[in-house]
Amino acid sequence: MRSFLTPLFPQALLRAVLSLGMFISSLTDSSILAAILTFALVLFLWLIDLLADKLNGTIGEVLSHLSLLKHYNNLVQGILDTSSLVLFASYILLGLFITAQSIEIIRFSSR
Repeated sequence: MRSFLTPLFPQALLRAVLSLGMFISSLTDSSILAAILTFALVLFLWLIDLLADKLNGTIGEVLSHLSLLKHYNNLVQGILDTSSLVLFASYILLGLFITAQSIEIIRFSSR
């Protein structure tokens, strides 16, 4: 049986990707370059699970914990794991925080 929260999980993934995309957009003046770099970052975070499967030991385990695909699949399958929720919240907050810091640096360096 699917949880009533299941429709919210794609929004968590979307918000995580958008917050990271905002950071990349704050680093460049080109919208096209920001879109390409955001796509590359999301693709890396999505496929990092495959790399984690190939590597053994602590590095493979760390990469597995950073994977968007693994945590998204857990949530969509109805596995309400707090580590998945924390991962998405961390990506969202990290993206927003470093975006704000980047904008502040740009704003104060132009004075």
